[in-house]
Amino acid sequence: MTSTKQIRVVGIILLIGGLLAGVIIYFSAPSQQDRDLILGIDVRTNRDVLQLEKMGGKSAVFMADFEEWFASIWHGRRLAYTVATLAIAGYGGCYLLADFAEFSSAEDREQNGANKKI
Repeated sequence: MTSTKQIRVVGIILLIGGLLAGVIIYFSAPSQQDRDLILGIDVRTNRDVLQLEKMGGKSAVFMADFEEWFASIWHGRRLAYTVATLAIAGYGGCYLLADFAEFSSAEDREQNGANKKI
């Protein structure tokens, strides 16, 4: 097996494993509403947002929203979507890396063939 085939096989294994893990996580994770009740997560009110904006400006509100969103994708059913998305991205990266390696090796063969003719 050549290295490009190995890279593609790794990508396929990554895709299948990631999608399978995503399905398992999706069906074993509790729903968002049940998780919030168990953890006692509060929703920020407009008053909290205004107080945060007074202390840190609009960028602090944006960063707090981003932090809350980023933390939420690593729990429950959203984790299943995150794992599946990362698996698809990993497969795409392996596929592009294999194409790049194949293209560069073909280019090297052409250059070596041109050098032999001279």
